[in-house]
Amino acid sequence: MDKEAKCRGWDVFEDDGMCCVCGQKAVFAPIKPGHSLRETRCSSCRSSRRTRDLVRVLARLSAGPKARLLPEALDAMRDWRVFEAQAAGPLHERLRCLPHYVCSEYVPELTRPGSCTQAGLRCEDLEHLSFPDASFDLVVTQDIFEHVTDPWRAFDEVWRVLAPGGRHVFTVPVNEGHCTTPRVRFENGTRHDLLPPVHHGDPVRHGGSLVITDYGDDLPQLLNRRGQPTDIAVHVAFYKPSEMPGIIEGDTHALYEAAYKAGEKAGFLRYNSVVFVTHKPGGKEDTGGKPF
Repeated sequence: MDKEAKCRGWDVFEDDGMCCVCGQKAVFAPIKPGHSLRETRCSSCRSSRRTRDLVRVLARLSAGPKARLLPEALDAMRDWRVFEAQAAGPLHERLRCLPHYVCSEYVPELTRPGSCTQAGLRCEDLEHLSFPDASFDLVVTQDIFEHVTDPWRAFDEVWRVLAPGGRHVFTVPVNEGHCTTPRVRFENGTRHDLLPPVHHGDPVRHGGSLVITDYGDDLPQLLNRRGQPTDIAVHVAFYKPSEMPGIIEGDTHALYEAAYKAGEKAGFLRYNSVVFVTHKPGGKEDTGGKPF
């Protein structure tokens, strides 16, 4: 992936000080010193670096290869049918103005998937989406698929609801230098830990979210084999593979546990910023190009 970072020409340090999510001048700093640079926050809207990189892709897909700021690209997205599997956060706050925008969280403890809570929050299960085929021109997911029980079924569901010419723009933590590795398997509702449990932070659930799958460098190839053409749109290489945790097991899991107990988990879980785009061929405006 190192070559990807260099050939794309992305600025690792965002020296211009302009946030592409909110369009404001800002400072981008880690949540705490030593924490992952993938999670640096905009001082204005609090968007993370991975969200900002994803937004740059959205801007270019919608408004052309020179577009960079989401506020300037929203007009070009007004006719898009957009589904975001998140109902809060800086990107949600900007996209919600679009007339065909749908958002959701996975909260089966509050209401059944495919329905809304009394407060109007839509619940969707990515493995069993309630939408008809070809419902959306854009699906956005951020750091969700590593927590999905059956991620390949969920990828198939997103593919199903994409219209011809549509795109799934997404992020997951990538364990560079490794192959995709399942950490947990479920059989008949029973959980089997294949590797020691690891949790990521979750804005919805206090205890965090269990990591089901560790994705590796081979993710685009795995999706391509499923007939879902996927490319790396962004790869900002803050760290070498040796500086990232990799597949957490054995001695590395002991270090993870120590960091977790010390409240420094976010400093231990260091990843580069990688944005993927899955493109469903077809559609009257589909040129087959890669504007990102």
